[in-house]
Amino acid sequence: MPLSGNQIDAGFYQLIHQLVCSSPQVRNKERRGYPRRPFTITQRIAPRRGAGVPDESEFFDVTCHDLNRAGFSFLLPTRPNFSALVVLFDKPPDVVYMGAEVLHCASVLVYPSGHVEHIRGRAGNVSYQAPDGQLGTPMVLVGCRFTGQLQK
Repeated sequence: MPLSGNQIDAGFYQLIHQLVCSSPQVRNKERRGYPRRPFTITQRIAPRRGAGVPDESEFFDVTCHDLNRAGFSFLLPTRPNFSALVVLFDKPPDVVYMGAEVLHCASVLVYPSGHVEHIRGRAGNVSYQAPDGQLGTPMVLVGCRFTGQLQK
């Protein structure tokens, strides 16, 4: 028997709760209505170019950065060429497809330690070396808002 909308929503929020609770504590000075928590896990996303869930061949791996009930962020090597996407949250035995929209993109440096530093006002030819000697990799942090759960 198919699940009702309320059962689907309850299942999604339970999955998000499980994912968030397994992540480290929330950062200080959070101003969002729903605090984001670190979520450095690989998930699969696909550009959304129509209704429904894209074909499995269109999904690719991204490293997530943070997560809350309203949205999530992930890292890409360049700015995305899409504004809508589907993310596959896979925490066995549950698989949830969520639609999302890109809200913003920010240039960041990602260090081997996992630290992410926003690049604000840096000139084009700057060193991406942290004080401890680590070299940062330029990436784009993509912030998204969930638009709703999708059925495969």
